[in-house]
Amino acid sequence: MKQKSLFSAAMVAVLALSFGTASADDDGDSDKEKTRGEKRLERILEKYEPTGETRHCVPLRYLRDSQIIDDQTIFFHGLGKKAYMNKLPHRCISLAREERFMYSTSISQLCKSEIITVLDSFGRQWGSCGLGEFEEWQKKPKDDKQDDDKDN
Repeated sequence: MKQKSLFSAAMVAVLALSFGTASADDDGDSDKEKTRGEKRLERILEKYEPTGETRHCVPLRYLRDSQIIDDQTIFFHGLGKKAYMNKLPHRCISLAREERFMYSTSISQLCKSEIITVLDSFGRQWGSCGLGEFEEWQKKPKDDKQDDDKDN
């Protein structure tokens, strides 16, 4: 099964904004054509926006949880208003299907090239992949979210 790859976060943000200006005669079938990863990314784009900053490492104490977007993208929810999108340099087989992974680090940071291992629901390992750079995202101000709701 071939999955669509996601564009860079900035390009996806531009595309998501253009979806908001679609014509009113759209019959609503566009959701059926979107992949699960694209739907997950849309939900993230409702609440977060990229800052344009990237980091090689993120302290573990700043990370709260993670959300798998697809086999090559992980969104890490952070403390406060920050979050981090990690685009793996290569596709990590079964990451999106299993939606769980583990890592082991000897330092208190998660860094680019850190190895993650995909786990199935029984805890069996399905392969390992290296992380990419961490793109910083921030929560949108509440006013922006309300304005988006009014536009729809």
